Parts: sequence; structure tokens; C-alpha cells
Amino acid sequence: NLATELPHPRSLAVRAQGLDRLLGPGIAVAGIMLAFGWTLPIMTISRLVFFAERISILDGIAVLWREEQVFLCLVVALFSILFPALKLSAALWLWYGVDAGNSALAKSLDRLEIFGRWSMLDVFLVALMVIAIQVSLIGEVTTHAGLYVFTAAVVLSMLGVRRMLVLARRV
Repeated sequence: NLATELPHPRSLAVRAQGLDRLLGPGIAVAGIMLAFGWTLPIMTISRLVFFAERISILDGIAVLWREEQVFLCLVVALFSILFPALKLSAALWLWYGVDAGNSALAKSLDRLEIFGRWSMLDVFLVALMVIAIQVSLIGEVTTHAGLYVFTAAVVLSMLGVRRMLVLARRV
């Protein structure tokens, strides 16, 4: 049973000392924040005086799909949902389930760090969208907690994986 085998007796989680022991739980918290970032409203778009719409990342993906903007839909889904979720899952597995003495651990974490940077693309896209709407005469944008929670989850995961990489290189 995988659950009874984790953490690996020689994993980074077992070897960690001091505040580094919080890396695994911190990455798990980033996963929870990520899920909230997907579902909480990231912005309200107000058009004219009467129309206002709150949009979450998942709502935005659904709208793109309905509007048959398949490429944009897939890009946003890939960089805001799939990449971050895979990164956090892999980070947790590498933290708890892999022997810290394994020579491939640092290489895997290095790749994961590079891979994880792509999840920041979605934050960039949302920021561009907010700016585009703000400069247009059509509407006004108000940002909400979902944007900040999502961004914090991505940044927390990036910092966590970076610290894991430092620890793995020391071993």
C-alpha cells in the first residue's frame, strides 16, 4: 500500500531539519490554495452601468470553450490547471517518496522547477486581460481573492520546489 510506504525512510522529508520540515505540508497547502484559486472569482468585469460578471479561472475556461476558442481554452487549462497540479503532485512524491540519495532526484527537481515556471504564464495572461479591459472604454475590472490565492499558490510551489532542489543537491 503506497500510503503506508510514505514517507520513504531516506526521503527528503525524513532528512529535513528545522523549518525545512514544513516543505511537504507547504506544498500540500499550495495545492489547496491552487484549488481555491481555480474556483474563487479572480475578477469582476463591469460593462456599462448594468452588467457585471464575476469570473473564476474555471469560468474563464468554460467561456472560452463555449465561444469555441479551443486553442485559448487549452492554453489556459494547460498552464493554469494541468501544469500546476502535476507540478505539485510530483513535488509531493519527490519530497516523501524518493530516496534523497538517488542521483536522479536533483535532476527531477531541476526539471520540475523549469516545468513549474510555465504555470506563471496564466498569471501573466490574467494580468494582460485586466490591463486590456481597463484601457478599453467598454468596461472596468475589479480583481478578487482568487487571483491572489492562485498567484500565491504558484509562487509558494516555486519556492518549495526551489528549496527542495537545494536540499537534494546537499545530499
